Amino acid sequence: MLTNKIIEITVLEIARKEGIELNDQEKLVLRTQVALRTSAKRRYKAAMASESFVWKRPLMPRR
Repeated sequence: MLTNKIIEITVLEIARKEGIELNDQEKLVLRTQVALRTSAKRRYKAAMASESFVWKRPLMPRR
């Protein structure tokens, strides 16, 4: 899996080749968005890899 730093460097390089100069605020937004996307992807993978929840009836009723 690609790391956040590799993705960030790639996007910055593509922007530089296109002639777009990003300021510090735009770079911060880029870093934040990349971190959010990769963490969401990691959480999704973990959720899909976990077992399904199966409810089991309690043995003794609570009274």
